[in-house]
Amino acid sequence: MAESNFERGAAQRQLLVVSFEQFGYHTDSYEYCRYLGQRFRITYLCPDQGLPRKNVAGVEVLYRERPPFGKVELGLLIEGNRLLRCRHFDVVFLRRTKFSFLLRLRHWRTPMVLDIRSGSIEESWLRRTIENGLLRANSAFFSNITVISTGLAQQLGLSRRAHVLPLGADRQPVAAEPCRNELRLVYVGTFKNRRLERTVEGLGEFFRRGAAGLPVCYTLVGFGSEEERTAIRSAAVAMGLGDRVQLRGRVDREDLPAMFAEHNIGVAFTPQVPWFEHQPSTKVFEYLQNGLLCIATDNEANREVISPTSGVLVSDTAEGFRIGLEEAVAKLRDWSPEENAESVCSHTWETIVIENLAPYLEAIST
Repeated sequence: MAESNFERGAAQRQLLVVSFEQFGYHTDSYEYCRYLGQRFRITYLCPDQGLPRKNVAGVEVLYRERPPFGKVELGLLIEGNRLLRCRHFDVVFLRRTKFSFLLRLRHWRTPMVLDIRSGSIEESWLRRTIENGLLRANSAFFSNITVISTGLAQQLGLSRRAHVLPLGADRQPVAAEPCRNELRLVYVGTFKNRRLERTVEGLGEFFRRGAAGLPVCYTLVGFGSEEERTAIRSAAVAMGLGDRVQLRGRVDREDLPAMFAEHNIGVAFTPQVPWFEHQPSTKVFEYLQNGLLCIATDNEANREVISPTSGVLVSDTAEGFRIGLEEAVAKLRDWSPEENAESVCSHTWETIVIENLAPYLEAIST
């Protein structure tokens, strides 16, 4: 049985959101709930992952405490089935799982959206093939699908049925006096399969070639395996960067704007491989909305967002990152945080939800 924390809202339509991440710790779905609350009465079903619980007025959060057989996704769908049997919902927004089709089969008359934020990013060809195959198989049961980009929809073979629901970030106050004479890098996000040690190696080579007098700090915020964290630390030691490279764990979303204000360049680094080509990053939008310059891997998703004035596109090698640093340092002289934020003014969460998601859900709800 799920445990609830709830403040009643006055929205008319009933929306059930099912997510395998605890409420408040997946940016997209959290922002959806913030801005949909005026038009829907929202129930959010998720696991309790032991993190501090967050609340949004008008959103009922139900926590599934004990997953059957240790399977979190299966437990959520069992609880979702129970909710749909005993309560009326006008529409269900379901973050995709391996078992999504089961809920669709059991409640085929209830309008239901399968939300796809990513294809498989596993390095193993076999694992990617299996995961994307399961995703396509689940998608076959849904007539309503939201996807993060047109490119990803085409890559997964879903372009005919998919509705593009893009990424965004909230606009933040930018620095009145931006720092131009220091290099303050920040990376926020998962370390999984990102090969971030290459950015540290590139930074070290940048200094070896004559920039050692430039004050620098590089803060990496996020989570990954111990192997991935060790690779980053080892690269920092090998390149002689010492305590200039700092690894931090999870940072609450409320604290991110203050942290961004202490930096001037945001890093968005992924391997240049087909399965990342159409995978935009929320952090690119957050960097730009906070006025930072952005150094990002050169792929189609980033080319659509980053302009020559707002950032630098680089190859996924240490040498490519070094060259990008040289270009970024040169851009700091003319860098305008206000212009960077303005370049993504149409990609705020409020705009995306009010002008895209809300009308879509209203159109398909009963």
